[in-house]
Amino acid sequence: MEIVNEDYFEPCCQWKRGKDYDAIDIKLHGFKIEDVNVSRKQVEEHKYVISIASKSPRRLQKHIEISDDCYNIEQIRALFSDGNLNLELPKKDNKLGISMSKLEFKKILQESTEDLKQKIVSAVEYSYSQGSTAAFGFMLMASAGLFVYKYYTECRGF
Repeated sequence: MEIVNEDYFEPCCQWKRGKDYDAIDIKLHGFKIEDVNVSRKQVEEHKYVISIASKSPRRLQKHIEISDDCYNIEQIRALFSDGNLNLELPKKDNKLGISMSKLEFKKILQESTEDLKQKIVSAVEYSYSQGSTAAFGFMLMASAGLFVYKYYTECRGF
């Protein structure tokens, strides 16, 4: 336990990182559920503070800063059992909050690849019709790039 000042102490906390959520275990031996107050407050645009406080039987306070860029703030849960407070912080899917299946992702990649291939063929045909000698070299480079891209996406399992 860390002493915050003469009257309050800060409890020991242990962070556990998970795939879908992070958890914070806080040791509060000697406290009952009715002794402990857990609250959440927005302090900046994307920053929140979770406050844990009690005035009985001892005074404690703990402030934990979190960001809504990483966590689903509205889904945070606090569970109290046997003198341990457990905070569950559900993670967002990703920084952009976008979730899509591998099948949807693969379809988008295929559509993008077909569109890109058509644009390259059109550019080469135009260059060739204008008598550009670089058109053949450009076509070879573009074909190699498409082959590598397609091979990469197939090997990655998309």
